[in-house]
Amino acid sequence: MASNPDQPCKVCKQIRYFLLVAVPLLLLIGTRPDVGVPSFPIEMAFTNMILLGFFAVLAWRIYTDYFKNRKK
Repeated sequence: MASNPDQPCKVCKQIRYFLLVAVPLLLLIGTRPDVGVPSFPIEMAFTNMILLGFFAVLAWRIYTDYFKNRKK
């Protein structure tokens, strides 16, 4: 798998983008310990997102299987 030495691979680009976001964020969090974390029910938000995704996929499958391919 020879690649152009001037171009970094996809994984290297993703790692660089992650570090560009994560390092400043960690520095901000580390230097500001007096900032309170807002109380947000992350469990309920995650559950609602999973439930919404399930119903979206279910509706899409029902549409494609029963209504889109129906012969008229």
